[in-house]
Amino acid sequence: MIMATMTINHAIADHRTPAEKKSQTGFFARVFNRLIAARELEARRRAAIHLGHVSDYQLKSLGMSARDIELYRHGTSLNTDLAG
Repeated sequence: MIMATMTINHAIADHRTPAEKKSQTGFFARVFNRLIAARELEARRRAAIHLGHVSDYQLKSLGMSARDIELYRHGTSLNTDLAG
């Protein structure tokens, strides 16, 4: 009896690695993550529009470097981790 129980438990056991378990997210988790990413992208767009109307002098006083300002002026995203 004990041997049969151990065999059944072993057959039912989940043999996926922790990375494989983590990569399999549910439908609602994926939808939620995409909604959050869309909201963040919209917030970044609005911030870029607002910063487009601010002078370089004011942006430098806020702590932005000349390179950051140049990237914003040419429409290049400073933070590209959401693009993927």
